[in-house]
Parts: sequence; C-alpha cells; structure tokens
Amino acid sequence: MESRGGFLRNSCRSGRRGICVSVAITAAIIGCVLLAYTAFANSAAETVNNLQQVAIIFRHGDKNPTETYPNDPWADYDWPDGWGALTKKGMLQMYTLGERLRAMYGPFLGNKYKSTDLLVRSSYADRCIMSAQVLLAALYQPTEEDLFIPGLPWRPIPVHSIPRNIDKLIVSKAPCPKLDKELAQAYLNFSKTVDDSFVSMCKELTTYTGHKIETILDVELLFNTLEIESEHGLELPKWALKYYDEKMRGLAAKSLALFTSNLTQRRLRGGNLLKEILEKMVMRRNGTDTHKMYLYSAHDTTLVNTLRAMGFTEELLKPEHGASLIFELHVAEGGQNHEIKILYLNNTEITEPHSMNVPGCPGPCMIDTLFKIWEPVLPRNWERECSV
Repeated sequence: MESRGGFLRNSCRSGRRGICVSVAITAAIIGCVLLAYTAFANSAAETVNNLQQVAIIFRHGDKNPTETYPNDPWADYDWPDGWGALTKKGMLQMYTLGERLRAMYGPFLGNKYKSTDLLVRSSYADRCIMSAQVLLAALYQPTEEDLFIPGLPWRPIPVHSIPRNIDKLIVSKAPCPKLDKELAQAYLNFSKTVDDSFVSMCKELTTYTGHKIETILDVELLFNTLEIESEHGLELPKWALKYYDEKMRGLAAKSLALFTSNLTQRRLRGGNLLKEILEKMVMRRNGTDTHKMYLYSAHDTTLVNTLRAMGFTEELLKPEHGASLIFELHVAEGGQNHEIKILYLNNTEITEPHSMNVPGCPGPCMIDTLFKIWEPVLPRNWERECSV
C-alpha cells in the first residue's frame, strides 16, 4: 500500500540482519510460476477476432514495509534495497502475472512489442515502476532480432510514470481541497461509530508500539507493517498474537474503503481512471485509437477506489500483491455494438480470474450502458470539481 503517513519511519541501520526467507519458500514460488503458466497457457481469451482492447489495473508485487514503529523489534532490520522496495518475491509475482497475461492475450497482442499496441502507466513509486518492468519482461519475450546483448532475453519497453503531486489518475494525490474535506469528514463519521473495544485496543497498541494509535488509519498502517514482517519470516512480538488477526485485517480493509465512502469521493478519487478506460475504449470502437492494451501499475488503494466507483461498495477487500482488475472490450454478437467484460484476479496464485457483474448491469454490458450507469462517478472537470 502506498504510505499515507502515521508511523515514524526509521532508516535501516547496520547490525541485526534478522531472518531471511528460506530457500524452500523461494523454490515453492518458482514452482508456482511454472504451474500458473501451464494453467493459463490452456485458457487464452475467447475469440481473438471479437476482442478489441484490454485495460488492466494491477497492484505492485510484494514489497518491504514502508514504515515501522518505535518499539518494533525489527526496526534495525536490513531490508534489501530499502524501505518500500519491491522484493524478489514481488518480482516473481509480477513475472508470473506477465506470463498469465501472455497466455491470455498473446494471440491478440502478437509476439512483437509495438508502441502503437501497448501503453503502460505507473504511479510514481519505484515498486510500481519496477513491477511494470518485470511484468513486461514476461509479456514480451524478445525475438532473436530484438536481442542487443547475446544471452539476455529482454528488451526495454517504456513505462510512463506520473509524479505524485500531479497524479489525479492512479493515486489521486494531486491537490484537491474537496477530497481533503470529504476524507476528514469520513474519519470523523467513523470515529462516532467506534465502541469501547476499539478504544481499548488503540490504548493497548499505543503502549506496545510506542506510537500513538488512535485512528483506523493508524491501525491499518500497523497492520501493514506486521503483515509484511510476518510474511517475510520475522517473528512478531508476543503482543501481536492478540491483535494481528482477521479483525485487524477487516479494520484495514475498512480504512481503505473510507477513501471512497461517499459519492463525491468515489467520483474524484476513483472516477478519473474509470473515465479514461471508458473513453479509450470508445476511441478504439470508433477507430481513433490503435492501442490494444493499457496497463496501469498501481496500489491497493487504486484498485479499491476504482472498484467502489464501479459500484462494488458492499464488499470490503484488501487486494493482495498482483491483484488485477481487467476490462475487455468485445464486439457484441451480431457485430453492431460493443460490450465490456470485467474480470478480477485477487492474487498471482489463483489460476483463473473470475467474472464480475457490474451492479445494475448483469453479464457483459454494452459500453454505452456502462457510461450511463457510471455517469454519477465520472468527473467532467476534475480540477474545477476539486476546488468547490
């Protein structure tokens, strides 16, 4: 998840290096890569002739924690490549995803990269840029004529990143006073619903961590740190056994959802990317866009914001690393119209993405129908609406 403040960040210092991920785990991950590729090689996207364009929003791969807390026993752990960096496990996850997309869309994309076929956008974060690069290494295996160094099966493909302070598409961090006001109100509304158990938990966590824990965002950020440390084989402090559980995961998911807790937030935080995807598909339908695929290397917040803007507001989920939201533009039966099919893959270990029915439009939806359904969350002028 993109860091949103809250914990004291400590630079890694030399000394204790902690516990490394075992060779057995790494071997298992590699095995998963091979099995996943085999599974997807037998399930290419339906009728290439009917497929017109694909847009995919995916979360970056496994990463180091972005922050720690004062009493963290692993505060001095020497995380390879530093805080928030993409890990080797994350690289394998993204390579797996690239192979899956090749198996699904290879016949549609063709084997050779063309700038007129593919456009890749990324958030400012290094882990997102690197995730896109690794994915592309699997998506486009170079031909013999593409090789520029003998024995190096890789060719560069551009990844366009958006600076954080002007990004209104992927992380929505461009200045928006309206969003700041709405988010502050969302936190206030949540604070009015908490019970004594939440207050008690925050007090105890404050004592254990040495950092003031008083909001649901503070709980989410602590959960993220504990989750990463646990997944990397680091032993958590004994107090964490009481709190690092599904209840805490649920609070972390609810914290993500607060960023799109009303129509205004869904419109200004998730609507812009949804609008771009729809507009590119209309251009493709009309013959004014040559791109076959758009890739967006993003964060868990991006996926949650987009899903909730689409109408999936009842589900509380925390997307896993490599989770992907896929939009497919197809020529509808009869060839007179175009429909959009939506798929979701929650991690890179699942063998098949599952279809999603947009609320208000079961089954594949005609593109014009989706414009009407999503019209309330598609901003007409983002800057102007932000300033109101």
